[in-house]
Amino acid sequence: MEQKKILFVSHDANRAGSQLLLLQLLRLLKDRGVPMHLLLCSGGELEREFEEVVGVTRLYQSYKVSSTPLTGKILKKVNLYKLYHERSVQRDNDKIIAEIEQQNIGLVFVNSIANAGVYHDFLTFLHHLPLVLFVHELAMSIKIYSHERHLNFLLRKTDHLIAVSNAVANFYIKKYDFPQRHVSTFTLIDHLHIDKKLKSIQPDILEKTYRVPQDAIVIGGCGNAEWRKGNDIFNWIARQVIQKTHPLPVYFVWVGAGPQHEIFELIESDIRLMGLSDRIILVPPTPYALDYIHRFDVLLLSSREDPYPLVVMEAALQEIPVVCFEDAGGAPELIESDAGFVVPYMDITAAAEAVIQLVLDPSLRDSMGQTGRKKVLERHNTDKSVGSVEAIIQKYLPLQVSEQHNQ
Repeated sequence: MEQKKILFVSHDANRAGSQLLLLQLLRLLKDRGVPMHLLLCSGGELEREFEEVVGVTRLYQSYKVSSTPLTGKILKKVNLYKLYHERSVQRDNDKIIAEIEQQNIGLVFVNSIANAGVYHDFLTFLHHLPLVLFVHELAMSIKIYSHERHLNFLLRKTDHLIAVSNAVANFYIKKYDFPQRHVSTFTLIDHLHIDKKLKSIQPDILEKTYRVPQDAIVIGGCGNAEWRKGNDIFNWIARQVIQKTHPLPVYFVWVGAGPQHEIFELIESDIRLMGLSDRIILVPPTPYALDYIHRFDVLLLSSREDPYPLVVMEAALQEIPVVCFEDAGGAPELIESDAGFVVPYMDITAAAEAVIQLVLDPSLRDSMGQTGRKKVLERHNTDKSVGSVEAIIQKYLPLQVSEQHNQ
């Protein structure tokens, strides 16, 4: 009898935290022989990398009817345009549904609540199957990326909820009354893959690309530029730190802020009016993010809300201490008091003072960085992490997987 597959659902293939985490998970599950298929609801930079790991079905619903301009005008005039469009979309949907049904799906694994609408509206033919939901979002993200009705439906259908941190798990248990016995926490960092990539990075990428001096002390931030990520807060902290550490060559670098982001011009304007354009550098989204992170001396997580960003683990794995806010997500669970500093929520002065302490004390940076790497390796062992996800899947879809991982 043919082994049933897991259908993983991703809202897009952009180079962002939840998508990168899913890509890592798929790679590791593939190594274990887990049968999988991916429904990709939109495109992005990671699309080719997903294709290299798993079979992909694309749900790119086009709202443009493929007809000549003249045909479109005639259809509109006779009031058939809407009907023509609906039938065209339905034909495309029917093809996608047929393609998924051929995959012999036995379980649906929804990555991110951003897929709540797709699950509610499109995947109706799979609503009878067990569902595992991997949540990366807290309150702000929920308002941005989902509709309350769709999310409530998704949570009702969920057999098991996986959260990226205790902060996220507790949020869904308290806010949505999700049964605690069906909640697990899971965060994955493929440290062997990261360590391998670090052997071929460009260690002087900032020096070559942005002419940062070799002796610069670099305070880094990372992520797509948006209000939730606190790019403005990053800049306010930068101003205080740069003023108080003058004449030390302290530079602030944000990786992932480009013209495609709505708030980019506002961020850039603030930096210019502060007179810090030579000290605060904005790097657009790039596949070389790890190269830039490797150059950081400190990671400043300025987020108002961040469930448990991958960059925190990537930085800690590279022995980079982290400064973050309390009550802003899961990062404090790793950082605590020995892998960096956790300061009161939105306390700009406290964050600046923590960064200054690390700037002025290289030995403290080293010791906290080393502790951070040790904690990532102990708490997020790759094999154990993937094994925990596989065990959850096995509850609802018994699998025949690679024997070498089950000895």
